[in-house]
Parts: sequence; C-alpha cells; structure tokens
Amino acid sequence: MRPLGILKMHPAKRFSVLPQVVVLPLWLLHSPILTNGQTPIHSPENSESRPAAAEAAKNAGKAELAIGLYREALAEDPRWAKGWESLGILLADRKEYVQARESFQNFAKVQPKSGDAWALLGICEFRMGEYDPAVEHMEKARTFEFADDTLFRLVYYHTAAVMVLRGDFDTALVRLLLLSREGVTSDELMEAFGLASLRIRALPGGEAPTLRTAVMKVGTLVARSRDMAISDVREAFEKLIAEGPRLPGLSYTYGKYLASHALYAEACEAFRAELQNTPNDPMTRLQIATIRAHYLNDPSGGLELAREAVQSAPELFAGHLVLGRIFLKLGETDRAVEELETAARQAPRSVMVHTALLNAYNKANRKDDAAREQEILKQLQRFEVSLKGQESDAVSEAGPPASRQARDLDVQ
Repeated sequence: MRPLGILKMHPAKRFSVLPQVVVLPLWLLHSPILTNGQTPIHSPENSESRPAAAEAAKNAGKAELAIGLYREALAEDPRWAKGWESLGILLADRKEYVQARESFQNFAKVQPKSGDAWALLGICEFRMGEYDPAVEHMEKARTFEFADDTLFRLVYYHTAAVMVLRGDFDTALVRLLLLSREGVTSDELMEAFGLASLRIRALPGGEAPTLRTAVMKVGTLVARSRDMAISDVREAFEKLIAEGPRLPGLSYTYGKYLASHALYAEACEAFRAELQNTPNDPMTRLQIATIRAHYLNDPSGGLELAREAVQSAPELFAGHLVLGRIFLKLGETDRAVEELETAARQAPRSVMVHTALLNAYNKANRKDDAAREQEILKQLQRFEVSLKGQESDAVSEAGPPASRQARDLDVQ
C-alpha cells in the first residue's frame, strides 16, 4: 500500500514530522549512491563549503553532524533556503518541533512564495497540536506552487484532518475525495473518510477504540462508492445499518448518498432514521427540509424543519441559508433577505450564501445591494480559482463553499 502517494516523494523529503500516514520505508530514505559506503563524508576542512558537507552528512544519515553543519552554514548565509528546509526536516525527524518550526519559518521568510515552505511549517505545527496556525499556513501554501506534489497531497490530508476535528465534515470530505481520486488507499485515509462521514470530531486514531471498526468500514465504503454500482452501495449500506442500527451518523451518510443519486424519498427515510438516533441534530433536519422544499415541491413542509434547526443551532450558517432559500421559494422576500444576511455574516467567504443573497436582493429589487453582492462574488470566485487544484469546498456546519461530490444535498 502506498500511503498518500508518498513513494513519489524526493528522498530528501523524509518526515517523521508527519503522522504515521507518511512514514517512509528505510530503503527510500537515501539515494543508493549515498548509502553503499562508496561516498565519503566531507568535513568542513576538506569540503569546498559547509553547505556541501551538510548535504553529504544528511544524505549519509549522519543527522547530528548534518544539523551542526547546517547551522554553521546558515550562520554564514541566512538566505540559503534549501539549508533552512533541510535543517527543519532533520529537526522534525528528531521530534524537535519547536526548533524545526523556527527553521521552516526562516524557509518561508527567504522564499515567501514557496508552497513547500508554508506546507512544511503548517505540517510541523500540526504535529505540535497548534491547529489554527497549522491550517492558516497550509491554506497559504495552496496559493503557491509546490516543488513536490506529495507535499500538496499532505496539505490536503492534514487540513482535512483538522476540519474533521473542528466539525467541518463536508469540506474535509471534498479534500479526502481529491486524494482518493489520485489512487491513495491508505488505512489512514479510509479512517479519515469514516470520521468525516459519521461526523465524529476526532483526528484519525483519536476515536473511541470501540468505534474504529465501524469507522473503517464506513470510510472505505464512502471512498469507494463513486466507483461502485448504486445497487451494490445500497446493499453495503443496508448491511452496515443492520450491523449497527444505532450508530450515530450512519443513516445520515446513507441519506446523503441516496440524495446525491436523486433518490429523494428514500433519502428522507434514511434521514428520519437518523433522527431516531440523534433526535436533536439540526443538519439532519436541514437535509429533509431541503429535499422537501426543492425536490419534492413541498416548501411549506420543509419550513418547519428549517425553523427547528435554526432555533436549536442559531450559530449554524447552513440553517439560516436553508431557511432563507425556503422563504424565497415561498415568496417571502424580506424574511429571506434577513436570514440570508445572517448566513453571510456567519460565513462571509461562502460563494453559495452570497449567491443566494444576490438572488434575494434581485427579487427584492435592491439594486445597490445586489451590485455589492455581485462584486463580493467576483472576489470570492477569483480567490477560489487561485487555489491550486481546489474544487470548491463543501458547505457544512462551519465551512466555506464546496464541490458537489461531498457537499450536503443543497444545504449549500
């Protein structure tokens, strides 16, 4: 199994700084020419330069010597970006994360437009448990070019893991789907899929041991469902539900799958089954409300469910979004605008919210407000295009807009 495509990584990019998902086999750590005993390690006295000696020591696995040589070389030339990168990796490999972060910070200062620099800094901070700056720096990394595509994949994995921990499950699913499309099939990825699908706020490996088997089964099914026949996926979901009918999140996941294939009546049944397990869950109510209002031509039937969701979780922007769109469908434009403006304050970077608000302003004939929304949408769309390889991110409890493959059915 090739964890997160890591076998494509350059030999210099070895990271114990990363979680178990990215540990390299020993035979990949160094080029054979540097490990066959034929290449001497140069000391500063017989080397042309300290950088060359540091590189040779690193490639020969002499970490202690290499760290000292890198520090000496960087004291002489603090603009040596490769030196900061290699020193950071060596320190992180020894779990000296504070010093590694300092090296990666210097790497980013020297090359502020390097995706690799910001990615390494963010991944190091992830390992330190400092998730806010980790995500900030990994998101920044995505706006620049990467010298190594493997780092780009790792950024997607680590940001998705933090999103699951925060409860932004659908944005996480989009990023996990992008990894699975590249042929990544590691157990860690399947576990992350399962956590996001079942809406369990935990990092991979952090869920209760009693849940891990179910998490892995659900994650594997969700990851592979796009390449399976609908009948086979339904059979697999129904088998899982029979095995664990009280597992929170399972019927919700099944409902999302059914809705994504326009099986709306069956999806509503699955969501109602979920409410038996999690009766106070606002997102399940919003799913049913959306289906009834927009797909079963019953906006009045969806209205009460959307109201209940907003009352139980007023901080949830998706609730105000769904309620606003239902009001708009019922012709109650002023109430729609009020709800959608609330959603826009809660999710200012959501293309989906601003699109709905633009429609509401147009229906209310509020031309100046509509013009302002149009400009906001242009800026948001330009930002999305600037993100390398990004499909729009899923709308969920906490996140900005996202692609159809993983987003909640029109709770978007």
